[in-house]
Amino acid sequence: MNGLFAGLTHFQALLFFALVVSVTFAFLSKRGAAERVEYVLWVFLAFLLVAIGIGWLMYPFSR
Repeated sequence: MNGLFAGLTHFQALLFFALVVSVTFAFLSKRGAAERVEYVLWVFLAFLLVAIGIGWLMYPFSR
């Protein structure tokens, strides 16, 4: 499979998705630069925590 994102692991894809969505949400919902940076960090960490938490909860069902 050739492509820009073909070599990414699931975790790297999660990081990329969380970053892109966080930045997009910040630019759509906040006006000031400081507000945007704070919002990006908050939403990015929330995405990671929720995704890792859901993955951890689903792990026992993968066996």
